[in-house]
Amino acid sequence: MPSVGRQFFVNAHGSEQKPVQHDSVRRKGLAAPRGDSPFVDNTVRTARFTVFSFLPMQIWIQFSKVANLYFLLISGLQLIPNVSPTGRFTTIFPLSFFVIVSMIKEGYDDYFRHKQDAAENNAPVLRLVVARQGGNVTGASWEQIACKNVRVGDIIQIQDREFVPVDMVVLSSSNPDGVCFVETSNLDGETNLKQRQSLKATSDAIGPETLSLASYNALIHTESPSGDLYNFDGYLQERNGVKVPLTANQLLQRGATLRNTKRVFGIAVYTGEESKIRMNSYSPPATKIPHLQLIINKIIIAILVFLLVLAACGTLGYISWDTNVRKFKVVDLPGPFASLPGHWYLKFEPDYSLLFFTFMVLFNAFIPISLYVTMEVVKAGQVFFMMSDLEMYDAERDIPAQANTSALNEELGQVQYVFSDKTGTLTENVMEFRLFSAAGTSVRHPNCPERQDDSVDGARVVQAMSQDLLTGSFTTQQQLTHEFLLAMALCHSVTPDLTQPKIAQGITSSGPTLAYQSSSADEVAIVEAARDLLYFYKARNPNSLVLNLLNQSRDEEYTILTTIEFTSDRKRMSTVYRYPDGRIILLMKGADNFVLERLRNDSLLRPEELAAKAKTLTDIANYANEGLRTLLYGYRVLSEQEFSAWERKFAEASTSIMNRVENIAAVAEELERDLILMGATAIEDRLQEGVPETIEKLRRANIRVWMLTGDKTETALNIGQTCNLIKNNSTRMLLNDDTCGIGKGSRGQDDVQLIHKWIENRIIDFLSLKRLSSNSKESNDSHIVVAVEGRLLSRLEKHVAASGKGIDPTVELLLDLLIACDNVICCRFSPAQKALLVRKVKERLCKQHKTAGGASPLLQLLAGSGPSASSRFVDAILLRPRQSGVTLAIGDGANDIPMLLSAHVGIGITGREGLAASRASDYSIAKFKFLQPLLFVHGRWSYSRICLFTLGTLYKNFCFYGTQALFQFWCGCSGTSLYEQWTLASNNVLFTSIPVMVVGLFEKDLNRSTLMAVPELYRYGQENRGYNFRVQLRWLMQGIFHAILSVLLPAILFGGFYSSKTKGSYTDPLFFSANASSWFQQTLLSDAAGPDQDSALYPLGTISYTITVLFCTIKVLYIESHNITAVHHIVGGVTFLLWIAYQFIYSYLWVPAGFFGADTGYEYSGLYISLIQSQLKFWSIVIVTVVIGLVLEDISLKFFELLGQLVHWGHWGGRTTKVVEVGGQEHEYHKQVSPLNEYELAAESAKIAAMHADGGVHDWAKEVSWWQFWEKTHNVKSSFDPTSRA
Repeated sequence: MPSVGRQFFVNAHGSEQKPVQHDSVRRKGLAAPRGDSPFVDNTVRTARFTVFSFLPMQIWIQFSKVANLYFLLISGLQLIPNVSPTGRFTTIFPLSFFVIVSMIKEGYDDYFRHKQDAAENNAPVLRLVVARQGGNVTGASWEQIACKNVRVGDIIQIQDREFVPVDMVVLSSSNPDGVCFVETSNLDGETNLKQRQSLKATSDAIGPETLSLASYNALIHTESPSGDLYNFDGYLQERNGVKVPLTANQLLQRGATLRNTKRVFGIAVYTGEESKIRMNSYSPPATKIPHLQLIINKIIIAILVFLLVLAACGTLGYISWDTNVRKFKVVDLPGPFASLPGHWYLKFEPDYSLLFFTFMVLFNAFIPISLYVTMEVVKAGQVFFMMSDLEMYDAERDIPAQANTSALNEELGQVQYVFSDKTGTLTENVMEFRLFSAAGTSVRHPNCPERQDDSVDGARVVQAMSQDLLTGSFTTQQQLTHEFLLAMALCHSVTPDLTQPKIAQGITSSGPTLAYQSSSADEVAIVEAARDLLYFYKARNPNSLVLNLLNQSRDEEYTILTTIEFTSDRKRMSTVYRYPDGRIILLMKGADNFVLERLRNDSLLRPEELAAKAKTLTDIANYANEGLRTLLYGYRVLSEQEFSAWERKFAEASTSIMNRVENIAAVAEELERDLILMGATAIEDRLQEGVPETIEKLRRANIRVWMLTGDKTETALNIGQTCNLIKNNSTRMLLNDDTCGIGKGSRGQDDVQLIHKWIENRIIDFLSLKRLSSNSKESNDSHIVVAVEGRLLSRLEKHVAASGKGIDPTVELLLDLLIACDNVICCRFSPAQKALLVRKVKERLCKQHKTAGGASPLLQLLAGSGPSASSRFVDAILLRPRQSGVTLAIGDGANDIPMLLSAHVGIGITGREGLAASRASDYSIAKFKFLQPLLFVHGRWSYSRICLFTLGTLYKNFCFYGTQALFQFWCGCSGTSLYEQWTLASNNVLFTSIPVMVVGLFEKDLNRSTLMAVPELYRYGQENRGYNFRVQLRWLMQGIFHAILSVLLPAILFGGFYSSKTKGSYTDPLFFSANASSWFQQTLLSDAAGPDQDSALYPLGTISYTITVLFCTIKVLYIESHNITAVHHIVGGVTFLLWIAYQFIYSYLWVPAGFFGADTGYEYSGLYISLIQSQLKFWSIVIVTVVIGLVLEDISLKFFELLGQLVHWGHWGGRTTKVVEVGGQEHEYHKQVSPLNEYELAAESAKIAAMHADGGVHDWAKEVSWWQFWEKTHNVKSSFDPTSRA
């Protein structure tokens, strides 16, 4: 009995009733089997929660977030009596609000998942019910059951346009030969119809009547359930013991839709959570965390440490003051208050046990409770603007940009490395057959333009062959050409698309012809070329192909004996046919290196074969140099005995359940040898529009582009030159077996040593080419391109696996060289190798960018000897920003998904290979050229917006809550709050959160026209100039400075605290001598010791609160923002008016102190009216403080920063003197069409300004202020941009 997989009988009865499961591993989370079946039922559940699990799971999910847990702990501290100076519920209420909103959103989404699950699980399905008597079938009928009740082994009927409810093997179809068509857009995004076909054994045995279906018996054995959507292994064993392999061609997957087929009968093999589409959903990619988020997390941790230190200092200050000076100071108060301490905020007895936690509660909001929640809202808005951009809309195919996540928006503004697929990404993936080489002649397709070489017209070739065939027989050359064209029409997996007939055009004269479909666009192009050359593939039967050759009156049928499918590892496909004349021919096509190593020795070839081989190899080299996609064809004549012996081995491998692909590949090697070369094909895949220009702009933006392709080296290099990866002056370094000297008497470990030696020599060449001189630390503009073949990477993979070491010096050295080079071209790479290389480069970059310099060691060497320990220490002390090292992968096919998931950011091209890549990616666009607006505009804007949003959020908390820390100097570090508890709690929610969200949504530090015209400005995000420790520290210091002014100036100008003189008492100083003037004592040195100090809190707190609201609003919305819109004015005005209205209303709704918690001594009721009655004094203090704070710090800092850049980059006599009217420029670039509108005019002006930059190396990342000034002087406005709504 097999040990793996599962087996069950078709129409089981008697002892066969119970299916047998041999699945060695059952995944966690699957529903348990029901009844007597060892398999799970067909119930699916996409909902995450049940009625009973929702609340406990949501509580766990919400408080597994560190920020929520932190504020929950603070809320717990507030509930402890005599701990919180800000009330008991001022944190738990807003925290509960945010948590409940998140829970409601999760519950709302899950409710609709439950509805969808119910609709799917209860959908009607027709199941076959067989009536038996004495073991004999007496009748059969169809019963309608709910989808969830389908079991493995049930025979079900699917009708046209119905969804497939389970993974099922097709037994028969209403179409001839068991053919059916399905649409798999729900599975892989591809909208074209896929052809599936039942086994000949089942389609012949089962007729249209139900009784024949009920009478059919067989055993099915399949592999264990897996999430692989593209492969399926199993076999069907008939009663006579014959095993027939089952492949993906017989499997209909759950979620597909039956099309153009009246009905299909099938048997369920995988149900419910074990179906492929559900299994595929159990392996989500790892969560990607943006680099900026990591910096923010570190800064939050630093702020938490600062908060702990501040709380500790406050605790020590209070203990010192209370025990040594203030504790027993008593004032004379009447009646029952006579024994109170001299300070209203003190307790009767000292209690220091919880004082530290009091300060933790008081200062907890230094870490904003709303940072991550509001950041998600901001990012969602950014995504909306991104998807609404008409510059990234493909009108031809009606495809806009899409975002599958909003978490990585800022990463788009920090990309340094782009890994690109070639076919369908850089090219159109529209294959046009151009030439073939056979019989020593290069032949053009009839639609191929005239060429300046020795190629001949294919139409004339086949016309001559047709005439000779009518009059006699072929010549030797014509016979070789005939065999090759026959191989083109036979060696493929193409099927005629019976659903889309079309009328032939051009050379064919056979009337109606067929469209073809295949998973490979190359194969379709080859078969269509053969058809155009009168080798017409008309039909595919279960075991044969029907061709019409050269318009003969009689078709020919070629029997299919074996097909060995193409795989990414084999890089070739083989078919074995029995020709009409009885010959058994093996036909193979594939990549040149895989075919050439399997050819017959030249000494065994006939002279005409040897000459044809030499000419074919010359032609294929020429084709590859032109950038054409090439394939070689070979053949071998087999004897009956040889094929029969091999077929038995192949049948055993084809029906194996474990390692079927490996077993088939091993058996195939025995047959795929001693081939005779037949010829070669050349197919053109044109570059997409704008690819060379995009790659050049990416280079100017300091983004290194790598092209990863499965094409041969010559083709890849030619495409690289066409698309601007290789420039005219580029230095090429080719890493392959020949350049390393591998295969010349060296094997095994020696190969790795040869690769290591090659890399070391190329590093020496790299440094010598990049440096101006041997002693110079400056680099020149030499452009270096490295081309790597996949075979070399395979050797290194095997070496690393054999050594058992996670890190290999040769691999690290290779990665350092590739990372430092300007561009890299990877040839003959499999999808797995692409993903591996991207992952290794990402890991290497992450390791490098943690060190000072933040780049490849080779790039550090160009600047000197690399960072020393002292320089790293200085960099750490000065908080210098480091490189981002963000990687981006872009591809269009399902085979690119591993690469997209391995990079920091994955971009899917919504191309002709379906939607699999775009669905699995983080963002998707329709064309490669859309990378320009995606990165240069939206990436740059998203980065600067998130930076400004985060800086503003942390700044406003330091500005506002810093006043609480400074106020402790007036209250003996007792933890007394300057503000009333609910007014304090409302700050983040009502009065300061909206302005930072506005800049997070609408900020544009530079306009689109400038960013698109000057890609060098993209380096701003690459170097983390917008947000780093140094920038954040400056903002936090500004917040503290504004907090000092917000408390100190009102205390001086308004009068601060005062003490009653009626009793002759006076205010003692806190930390200073009492020998000072009266006003100084009552302001700077007062400790609020009089009986009226509680009411004195209100005027000072209200003025300070008003000043901080104005500081935060004006600084964020106006001083730091560069794109001031009507929204800014509305939000600024509404925020301030909301604060004023709140004061009016709340002062009358206020309840006595202590109502919600401990008595804070804060009086509020009706005091706002009396405060503003002194309008002149109140507003004068507010205005004077705000103006002094903004002028002394923010405005002056901006002015001197701009002045420094103007002086450094030369505003007077520098670039701007040459930027005049665009029409007046004589540069050859401007001999093109004149600008059509204001946007193009602005872009042209920016290009000129960039071209006329002064000599020397410019630090483009530091020139933002210069360009902002340039935009203002040239009146460049956002309104010029006709496409973006952001």
